[in-house]
Amino acid sequence: MKINLAQTINNLKGEPLKDNEKEELTLGEALSNILLSSKTKGGMKIFLLAKKCFTEKELEVDQVDLNLIKNEVKNSEAYGGVLVTGQCELLLEDIKG
Repeated sequence: MKINLAQTINNLKGEPLKDNEKEELTLGEALSNILLSSKTKGGMKIFLLAKKCFTEKELEVDQVDLNLIKNEVKNSEAYGGVLVTGQCELLLEDIKG
């Protein structure tokens, strides 16, 4: 299964959110930040997924890794609300095995 990490995360008007460098926030960057803030055991696997999310435009995952990412997004407090994590969940739900 492939995750298109280049998709933008938008505000409620549909305009792309900006990151700290004033660049459009992508799904890859958001997932990277969410994974890096994880409190789950298995730090090396999560770190490597975060690194790939940040550096790649597309990520090939199996069902186990997809479930891990979805779980981290669902339980994340990285963005202090649901605007980013909610969109991440929606975009990940579209991925079929």
